[in-house]
Amino acid sequence: MAEEQRVYLDDIYANEQCQGSVFRAVVMMAQEARFVNKQANQGYINLTKKPTTIAMYKFKEGKLSITDKKASEQADSEMAVAEPEMTAANVAQVSGAADDAFGA
Repeated sequence: MAEEQRVYLDDIYANEQCQGSVFRAVVMMAQEARFVNKQANQGYINLTKKPTTIAMYKFKEGKLSITDKKASEQADSEMAVAEPEMTAANVAQVSGAADDAFGA
């Protein structure tokens, strides 16, 4: 059973998501373990194994992925461009509409 709980270099090199990087593999598993632990602490799931063990199993099965920070920052900046800027005129208009809606 102890053999099942280990991630070998061959597992990392075979994983396309981490691109053969040990660092990426550790980050992927750590993020998943934190997520699983958070879900358990909030009562959404009941754990039968440690969060790190669950994360390692998911990694070995190829169920984990990682997003490139540069790509996600670029997507965030594109979304920010699409949103209108809040100016003093917009704030006054929104405030006026809210006052009208609540009868203030």
